[in-house]
Parts: sequence; C-alpha cells; structure tokens
Amino acid sequence: MQFTFRLFLGSILLVSLLTACGNRAPKEAKYIPKDVSAVLVADPKNLHDKLEKSGINMDTLINRLFQRNAVDTAGRAKFYEIKDGAGINWNEKIFFFAMQNAEQNQSESNVLNLIAGLSDASKFEAFLKKQPYFLNKAVQKEKSYSYILINNESMIAWNESNVIGSIYQSKIKPVYDTVAMKFIVPEKANIEKEMKAEVNKYFTQKESESLASVEAFGKMFQSKSDGYAFSSTNRYLSILGSMPLQLPKLEELVKDNYIASTLSFEDGKVMATATTYTNPFVSSILKRYAGPTVNLSLIENYPSENINMIMMASFNPEIFGGILKQLEVEGLVNNFMEKTGFSSQDLYKTLKGDIAVVVSDLQMPTKDVKVKNDSTLSIERKPLGKMVFNAPVGDPVAFAKIMNKGVELGYFTKIGTVYNAGNLMRFMGMYMHADEKNLIIASDSITYAQYVSNKTKAVISNDALNLFKGKSAVAYFDIANTIKGFLSNQNGNYKNSLVTAKETFKDLIVSSENFDGNSLQGKFEIRLNNEKQNSLVTLTSLFTDIAVDMRMAAKKESEAEEKMFPTGMPAIIRTN
Repeated sequence: MQFTFRLFLGSILLVSLLTACGNRAPKEAKYIPKDVSAVLVADPKNLHDKLEKSGINMDTLINRLFQRNAVDTAGRAKFYEIKDGAGINWNEKIFFFAMQNAEQNQSESNVLNLIAGLSDASKFEAFLKKQPYFLNKAVQKEKSYSYILINNESMIAWNESNVIGSIYQSKIKPVYDTVAMKFIVPEKANIEKEMKAEVNKYFTQKESESLASVEAFGKMFQSKSDGYAFSSTNRYLSILGSMPLQLPKLEELVKDNYIASTLSFEDGKVMATATTYTNPFVSSILKRYAGPTVNLSLIENYPSENINMIMMASFNPEIFGGILKQLEVEGLVNNFMEKTGFSSQDLYKTLKGDIAVVVSDLQMPTKDVKVKNDSTLSIERKPLGKMVFNAPVGDPVAFAKIMNKGVELGYFTKIGTVYNAGNLMRFMGMYMHADEKNLIIASDSITYAQYVSNKTKAVISNDALNLFKGKSAVAYFDIANTIKGFLSNQNGNYKNSLVTAKETFKDLIVSSENFDGNSLQGKFEIRLNNEKQNSLVTLTSLFTDIAVDMRMAAKKESEAEEKMFPTGMPAIIRTN
C-alpha cells in the first residue's frame, strides 16, 4: 500500500510541479462517464514550457523538494523512476475525475480516478512488475485492457494508450423500513467486484455514454489553458431515482447542466473562466426572470480605508416562484407553510434582490491589560474587524410578516416599526437595524451609524470598481492588505511565507454575468504585484518559502519531541 500511495503521490506531485493547479474532446473523454461528478485536467507540457521560457529548470525545483536526508534521496530516485522509466507520456494532459454512484443495495460509492497517457504500455507493465509491492500480484487480462489489483479498494488498469488508477470507497446507508418501523442495514457490498465493474465500464462504454459526446466538454478545450475543470448535475440523477418522493419535472431541472472552467497563468495574474451551460428547462427560467446588476451605491459609503472583502449580488426574487411553478410544487409548498401564517411568495418577495457584504480592518484580535490608578485592571479588546451586511427590502408587508414571526420566536426585538437584534445576535456581538427600507446587520453600532450617515467614502481601487459594473455577482478580496493586518502579530513558523505572500499577492476578483441566452459567464482573477513576470514563475518563489518553512517547523517539532522523549525511551511512550 505504501508503494501505491507513493505512486499516486508521485504522479500528483509531478502534475503540481509542471502545472501548479487543443483538441475538441481529448481521446481520454471516452473513458469518463457522462454522469461524472467532477473532472480536473492539467496540461503538464504547457506549464513546463512556461517555466522553461522563464528560466526555471524543472530538475532544480524537484531537487529542492528532496534535499533533507537519505529518505529524500530514495524518494527523489523513485520520483525520477516514475517520471522517466515508467512508460508514461508526461507531454499529454492528465485527467482526474470523481464518480458518485448509488448502488442497488442502497449503498453509495465514491470513486477517484487518475488518467495518464502511455508512451509505451509494455514498459509500463514491466515497471509495475519489478516493484516490490507487486511481486506476488498477477497482471490480469481483459478483452480491451489489462489490470492489477492493489487491494480490494484500488487498482491500476491500462491499454495501449492510457492508464487509469482507481480508488473505490463504498458507504452503506441504513434504510428505514416503514412496515417494521426500524432501520435495516443492507448486506455488505462486494467492493472488489463493484470496483472491477466500475473500471470495466470506463474501458467498454459507448461514446454516447461518455463525455466524448458532451459538446460542452469538448468545447472547453478550444481555449489553450494550463488547466481545466468540468462538472455536471447529472451526478444527482441517481440520487433522485432513490428518493421516496418523486417531484414532477425535478429531473428536467437537474439533467444536463454543465460547468466548464479554464485556468491560465498569465503575466501578473492567474486567470480562470467558468461557463455554465444550462438545459432548455433551466434556460427558459433564467430568460424569463433575468436579474439586474449589482447596486454599487450599497458600498460607496462604507466607513473604512482598509477594506478586506466585498461580496455583492443582484437577482430577481421572482425566480424562486418561477422555479416552484415550473416544478409544479408551488401549491404543495404553500400547503406545507400554511401553519406558519405566510406563503412562499411572502418569503421571496421579502427582499428586493440586492445584497452587499463588506468586511474591513481585519487583524488578530488582541486585548491590552492596564493597571488603573486605583489599582484595578482595565481590559481593552481589539476586535477581529468591522462588517456591514445590507439587503434592501422588497415588499414591506411581506417583510413585516417574516420579521414579526422572528420577534415571536425571540430572534428579534421591535420598537415601533424598527427591528433590532435579539439576545442571540447581541451575544454574538452583532448589531441589527431593520425597517421598511433596509435590513442592515453590522459588527457594531458605531460602524452602522457611520455607514448610514452617508458622510464617509469607501476606499476602493477604481480598476476593481470598473470590474464590478454590469455584473450580477462580484466578490473582492484584498489579499495583501489582509495579510498585513495579521502579520504584525505573527511570530510563528510561517512568518517568512506570510511576508513573501504579502509581497506576491495583490487581490482577488470574482465576477459573474447575467444569463446571455445560452450560458452564464464567470471570471476568477488573482492579481499579483509583479505585473511583468509570469504568475507561475512568481508563485514558485512563494511555494519554495512555504516548503522551507514546513521543513523548519517539522525540525522544531522533532527537536522538541526529542527533548521531551529521549531516544532511549521505550517506543510505546514516545508514540503515545
């Protein structure tokens, strides 16, 4: 099992070094089922070329990882053996995909798979056979592939062009027998048999059953990128089939929705894009209930020059009612909610559809203890930071219904037409003010008063604000400023890494467009301080510092353990 772990670790480590994370539908797509949960793809050659172009030697990077002792020397040798002598084609894309299946005996299985290309299948088989762990394990042949069992939960299978490593995990769920009125534990599954059947499916399935037939998957590779990610809602279909209550048209809502993403390391930034392709059922809902764009006025008077994070979203609340109507369950939901005194419409009409959250002045919470003149102690606590949440009210009548119910349950208090925080929120240190216009939650009353006074102006970079305009949802995180706030009180093992991170990162901006009639577009951008250097090369320095700090931390821990438990002390005492 140790070899298995090292083999998978070595493969993943190589991908990490070469990728740090074409064609329409790569040939590997035929092995991946359409109902896959998620797929991650790395392009080692593309990233290797970027590093080489920037003067980074791959051997130097690998040697930095293996430099501590004899164990590292052996690890480095094994790493190069897998890299150069295992018949694996590291110039091809590497695929990682996860499957979630509902089995017939009411159990659930999770399968993790890694696909790599082979330059020489015979060389790969010979490599496996000479490994000590596989000396007593036979290579078994099927019609279109060969395989070797690592244990009853993992196996390696290959043909002339590709190898698939699989880890199979089965989870048995107790089933409630409504007649006997008790939970029944199903019989334990034959994991090895199920795993073999799962892997056999990868090699023998029809193209129509694989991602090779999904246009969105193939289209993703039209953009040359360093990494790709793909997910599908089809994984939920098997779960829906096992539900005791079948809702009308729920399968139409869930089936064939895809998210295709790309990742690229560019000069001065790391860029990722995400395209969500929706089925006709979902598309019709999104078209009918198109949302507005974010309301920037909600953040312009935030009282701080040290903003750490902003999150904003705007949507049409009627979309929730539209989903209930299309699923033909609005009447069922309203009947269920009848005892509460309000309907589903009251819920989604409560808010206008604009939401803004701003967090600022983050720092390590501290307390200063001082001695007064009368010899008593005074404790001054510095909070973690400041925050404001603002959600304009939609229908005042519906809002009052919901809030009054909250007052009855003790969550809020009410004075006139104003709602304030109840005991629980006050205990958490939160301040709330809600009326017929806005629901505002703040970290404290002073921050709230400054925010609503409209006399302050939030300090936000213009380039970030320009990226916010016209979006349906945005998120902003000032990485450098946040690290700076925590760094002043940081004296731990990773201070060097934090300093390098502060000098490396600028900020993070995530945004999403409204539905354009065909898809939803989103962007994820990490901006770095060095705008002229490729971001992968810049991040290499950070990763090196983290590796050094990790080794130093491990060394300190080992030295501390040695002082507490000398070498001559019995092992049972040292390990317990």
